[in-house]
Amino acid sequence: MFCWKCGAENKEGSNYCSKCGAYLSSGRTKPEMVASQISVAYPEAEDLHLKIRAGGCRFKIKPGDGMEWVSGTYEYPSGMRATKIDRKGGTVKLTQEHDVGDLGGYFSGVPRFDLTLGKTRPYMLTLEIGASDSDFDLGGLPINHLVIKQGAGKVDFDFSAPNPQAMTSLDLSSGAVNMEMKNLANANFSDMIVDGGAASYKFDFGGTLQRSAQVKINAGVSSVEIRVPSSTSARIVSKTTLGGLDIGDGFTKKEGAFSTEAALARRDPTLAIFASVTLGSLILRTK
Repeated sequence: MFCWKCGAENKEGSNYCSKCGAYLSSGRTKPEMVASQISVAYPEAEDLHLKIRAGGCRFKIKPGDGMEWVSGTYEYPSGMRATKIDRKGGTVKLTQEHDVGDLGGYFSGVPRFDLTLGKTRPYMLTLEIGASDSDFDLGGLPINHLVIKQGAGKVDFDFSAPNPQAMTSLDLSSGAVNMEMKNLANANFSDMIVDGGAASYKFDFGGTLQRSAQVKINAGVSSVEIRVPSSTSARIVSKTTLGGLDIGDGFTKKEGAFSTEAALARRDPTLAIFASVTLGSLILRTK
C-alpha cells in the first residue's frame, strides 16, 4: 500500500506511513484512477510565467520538442477534481485542486502528474509542490527565473542539458525534504539562493558553467553535500554552527575559502559558494 501524502510504499495493514507519519486508511479497495489530458499553448504576451501548484502527489517533468508550452497527463482517483488552468496575460497557473468533498478519493490513491515543457520561448517557472515524490528534468528549457517551493518528500532535479537562456536567479525554499540537484552548472543562473529546513540536500554543480555564478545556502538541522567538478573554478566559503565539516580531496584552503586548483589559477568563469549550516553537516567533494 502507498501513502496518500508522500507516495511511499508501506506494508499492507499499516496504520501510519513509515516515511512521513501520515494516517493510512485501511480496508479500501484500489481506487479507480482517472486520466485527464493537459495541453497549454504559449500566450501571445511577451513576458511568460508558468506557475505549477500541487499538493501530495507523484510528479514528473521532462523537456519536450513540441510546439505546446505544457502537455501531458494528470492521473487522479475518481471523486477528485481535474487540474485547474488559469490564464491571464502571459501568466498561466496550473493548480491541483481538492476540497473537503474530495478527501475520500485523495486518501485512497496518489495523484500523478507526467508533464512535458516546451523550449520554444523563454519563461519564468514557479514550482510549489507539497509532500511529493518528484522527478524534474529541466535540461535545455529556456528558463529565465526559477522559483522552487518544496514541501516534504523525495525530489530529484536534473539539468541534463545547458539552459540556452541566461537565468537571473534560482530560488529554492523547502521543508523536510530529501533533495538532489544534478548538473546545476547547466542551469545557467547568475545567482542561486537556498533557504532550507530540516532536510538532506545534494547539490551537484556538474555541467557547463557558461558564466560566473554565485550561490548562497542557508540551512538548519540539515545535511548539505556540495560536489563540483575538479576542472571548475570554484571557491567555497563555509560556516557550520554546532555541526560538522567534511572536506574531501581537491580543495585547498586559502584566504578563508576552500578552492579548487582551477580557482587558484584564477580561471574564468568562476563559481562562488557561500554555505551556512546550523545543527547539521556540510560535505564538500570534487568529482
